[in-house]
Amino acid sequence: MGVEGEKAWNNLLNFADTNSSSLVAIVDKCVHLHAFYSSNSSNSAFGCFSYEPPNVEGVVRIHFLPPLNQQSSPLSQERIAERRCELKAMFAEISLLQPHAKVVRGVSWLYNLNAYKRLFPAAFVTAIEEPRFPIHLNGTSTWGQVLDWRQRVKPDIEAKIVSELPNMREQAPWEIFPLKALTTYCELEKFYEHLL
Repeated sequence: MGVEGEKAWNNLLNFADTNSSSLVAIVDKCVHLHAFYSSNSSNSAFGCFSYEPPNVEGVVRIHFLPPLNQQSSPLSQERIAERRCELKAMFAEISLLQPHAKVVRGVSWLYNLNAYKRLFPAAFVTAIEEPRFPIHLNGTSTWGQVLDWRQRVKPDIEAKIVSELPNMREQAPWEIFPLKALTTYCELEKFYEHLL
């Protein structure tokens, strides 16, 4: 587990000292730690959401990728409660296992959609802006808009991108996508207030 594992262990010991009357809470934290560190992935997944452990500045990156075989759009009105439960579980884990986390950051084309923005605290939504850095095209932060919730290519989006290929600037290929990837961030505490 290395340095991070040692920090988590010390965190657990401190938690146990301050919550010694609640064996259930201590066992629950142990189970979460075991599940977290026994995973082969550095990201922890909660339904459609996952996160990257905080970097050295304490920034947690969040991600959204619906699992395969969805029966309806994961951002439809009837599935909002599900998404909020996933976020609540994810941020409960972050609060338990990531004590040095300070800020939540997201980069995605989804921040253009009200159906997505309604899941987050007002401070996170208010901070949405165009990124001041190059967008990588190796994930779903831009490419995700090409697929529908069934993971099928959207013909209208495909046609728009193909029609823009002759205008593409080599140093900024993300500009040909209909919805630009946007970025946002806010203090982690805002998520705790919103969800927990």
